[in-house]
Amino acid sequence: MRIAACLLALMLCACGSAGDGGDPAGSFGLKRGAGPDGSFYQPPADGSGRSLATRWPILLSHPFSYTAERSFRGDTQQPGGGFDAYGVKTMLEAGGAVVYQPDKLAYASHETRGQLLYKKCAGSSLGELLCQGSNPRVIDGVHAATLDYCADAARRARSGFPDEPACRRGLQFNVICHSQGCPDSRYMLAAVRNEFSGEPMYRHVASWTSMAGANKGTAQADWILKTTASCLTPGCRSPLVDLVLAADSYRQNQALVVNGSESAVALSRKYMMLTTDMDCEPGAGRTCPPSFNQRYPLPVDPSHPVFYQTFTSQVDDIDHPCYSGKKFNWQIVMDGEGPNDGNISVDSQKFTTYGPGGSGGATPVLPRWISGVSLDPAHPHPGLNHMAYADSRVPGMDEGRLSCSGEDNSMFRFSRLGLYRDIVAELVQRGY
Repeated sequence: MRIAACLLALMLCACGSAGDGGDPAGSFGLKRGAGPDGSFYQPPADGSGRSLATRWPILLSHPFSYTAERSFRGDTQQPGGGFDAYGVKTMLEAGGAVVYQPDKLAYASHETRGQLLYKKCAGSSLGELLCQGSNPRVIDGVHAATLDYCADAARRARSGFPDEPACRRGLQFNVICHSQGCPDSRYMLAAVRNEFSGEPMYRHVASWTSMAGANKGTAQADWILKTTASCLTPGCRSPLVDLVLAADSYRQNQALVVNGSESAVALSRKYMMLTTDMDCEPGAGRTCPPSFNQRYPLPVDPSHPVFYQTFTSQVDDIDHPCYSGKKFNWQIVMDGEGPNDGNISVDSQKFTTYGPGGSGGATPVLPRWISGVSLDPAHPHPGLNHMAYADSRVPGMDEGRLSCSGEDNSMFRFSRLGLYRDIVAELVQRGY
């Protein structure tokens, strides 16, 4: 039980290379030079006072081990601890955006979460949630969002549709995803068909923005599989991990999901970059089934171009009081992959190629860099941890007044709301 407790604690932390292809910045006018090696594009400009009324609604895809309510939180700390729920959604809507924030499952494979991102039904079992019951009732996901959006005449007009049927067949979304929310949204784009149009879901996506996405997996998942001896069982499916995560899944989702170990498998580097068959070992002339990244590359269709971008960050000072508690996870990824944000490596977040480092072929993404700001050049910002995009405390929040352990952060600046505001204001400027 001690191993199980440690495993659960670890997992609940939430979880630039040669060979970058082409110039995905195109006509957007962005310049390289950002990031530690200068290979990233610049962050978005300050969006203060600008409209956030995108042409297409925004779809927020939440990370591993979290629910929608615990993700994309605001900057205001609550009396009982934590930050304001749905803070990003509330802020964007106040600026004119239409935002949907589906609740999937805290623990599931990318494929399952991708299906739930498209359509989730009422129920307490996985089959019911996947709309496999005798009388399914859709309650969440893109399917429900489409019905909601298209029922509003003003919203239809904003997106250029004359009536509800045309809107349902043609509505697009701006996907903004975090962590595992990125590969599960990628599965939706590549493998799920829209029930209103019959077309692949990527044709209903205008832009895709990855925030610290686990797009090549993480050494942290590899460590979990090794430590729990998961791969002694077929498919690396661990009964121990299933048991631990089933309890937390019921607590968070009020659903009995007994195959949560699929999430650890899906986040492994082997599954993402080598093969989805965890029992197959590539090499020595043996051919294994393709990896997740090989099965579900980002769709590229000249008749329907999607704007793909990734935002990457790293922890520069893991001993800062706001980050020191995550040092164990950070060191695992540092030893296995190099610079990271405490959960996901820079290479996995950047996602300019589908394989390790510069291998596997180029992706169509625009790689961008994000960090906090320091008002004192002698004291660089400690960087951003993985959950900076969701709900964690970051040096520089609250105009530098936030303190994690009594330390002085007055020289730093970071706003979670400001970051999402800037990203969405830029999407508006580009016509999305």
